[in-house]
Amino acid sequence: MQYFFDRRNYAVKKVNQKVRVVYASFLTREEFMQLRRVYHSHDDALELMLILGGSGLVIIDGVPCNVSAGDIIIYNRNSYHQENADLDMGFSLYAVAATGIRLPGLPDDHICAKDAPKVLHTENDFEKFRMLFSRIFNLVRIGDYRQTELLDNYMKVLMEEVILKCNEQKEKSLFVNSGKKNVSAEILAWLNEHYMEKITLQDVADSLSLSPGYVSHTFKDRFGYPPMQYVNYLRIGRAQVRLIESNDKIANIAMDVGFNNIGNFNRTFLSLVGLTPRDFRKAHSNL
Repeated sequence: MQYFFDRRNYAVKKVNQKVRVVYASFLTREEFMQLRRVYHSHDDALELMLILGGSGLVIIDGVPCNVSAGDIIIYNRNSYHQENADLDMGFSLYAVAATGIRLPGLPDDHICAKDAPKVLHTENDFEKFRMLFSRIFNLVRIGDYRQTELLDNYMKVLMEEVILKCNEQKEKSLFVNSGKKNVSAEILAWLNEHYMEKITLQDVADSLSLSPGYVSHTFKDRFGYPPMQYVNYLRIGRAQVRLIESNDKIANIAMDVGFNNIGNFNRTFLSLVGLTPRDFRKAHSNL
């Protein structure tokens, strides 16, 4: 269930911050599975999600990310995204959105750079984040306009905690990457660079001087899905952006993102998105 916060009926004293809550949601796994997750963006707010249960993939600006219970997902303003839960599990989650966020060196309603990781692992801080999301959701659900200042202050605290977690995760990543050779990271980097080319698993293996079986096992063990499935997520994510932002022919888009024929592209797109490329473009042209 999603609730929007209406401020028009109550005058509130200005406080020394401009973060304003727009809406808050809570979804059970059953409710999540009943919704069609269409690739979309928010042009008026930043959105944060806390995954309470389940696992799957989110696609953020064409990049798929593996997520599971305890993760926070950051959707900056105007960031295209879509959630794809594992079919037998679904997600249960909190989602909150806010506007008025201004940080040095970043566009409005952004809390991290475009190329920064958008999935945070809360680990030992999960209960703290669950409490903050829960209190924001319940204040919005109750809709007591006298609590506007309290609500926005909770949101400000949540933003600050998320930024701290971003910095903490970045430091951990730098420490890990300074250690021994990370083969799965090398595979990931190669796929990110070459996914729009006509590549096979053998091409990946040859380029990294590994066997195809080792590439497949290592990548799946680390990320939860085979390397060529990841390639398809990258390609379809990029195609979704092109379908929304350009008038290019669908066949040209299919070829540009790495598919060798339009039929394969259409089948893969329908499987991952739930719409044909034509219907997807039509749906977004009406927004």
